[in-house]
Amino acid sequence: MDCVLIDDHPLFRKALRRMLWELSHECLVHEARDVAGALALLESVSCPDLVLYDWRLPDGGGLRGLLAIVQMVPESPVVVVSSNEDPDVIASALTAGARGYIPKSASSGVISSALHLVLAGETYVPSAALGQQTHAVNPGSPGKGLLTARQAEVLSLLAEGYSNKRIAQTLSISEATVRVHVSDILHQLHAENRTEAVAKARRLGLLQSPSTHPH
Repeated sequence: MDCVLIDDHPLFRKALRRMLWELSHECLVHEARDVAGALALLESVSCPDLVLYDWRLPDGGGLRGLLAIVQMVPESPVVVVSSNEDPDVIASALTAGARGYIPKSASSGVISSALHLVLAGETYVPSAALGQQTHAVNPGSPGKGLLTARQAEVLSLLAEGYSNKRIAQTLSISEATVRVHVSDILHQLHAENRTEAVAKARRLGLLQSPSTHPH
């Protein structure tokens, strides 16, 4: 497994390198500290299994650098890992072809889960890009502020046993969007699967009272 890590902070590269090795002991990590170095590196590592890209780099980085890297390795998943959590920046990165956007403020567990998700062929979208944070349905719940309003809707339908397809039809969104919301709910609740997520949500008081959604 070949991974390319593009970041100008040695300590953060070291932390990410350790996470990648935990994901796969056979992971070979190639490192660059700027866009120019990354493009040169990708001449020899032609189709890496994963590319991690810092949005802010010494030679500019940002959208221009991301586009250059995505264009050079179009078959490889490129994930932005950045301290910039501006929803507009996140949206522009995903539109440009990034397969995920992980805030550097995320816990190691969230980063690891996000990378697993991307390696499984999915796209990781942080909460900041899914809408303004709001209290989750029950105003007095200990989980206040944990989920967005849309995530709370998806969660309530998960609790009713809806499939991704049925959730998508009920909320008039795509199945791909449902998958992103479900993945983010699992991350937020530190749950391994839907059943565990619903059980934790009930304990936290995050679920709506009986649903008014059509059956």
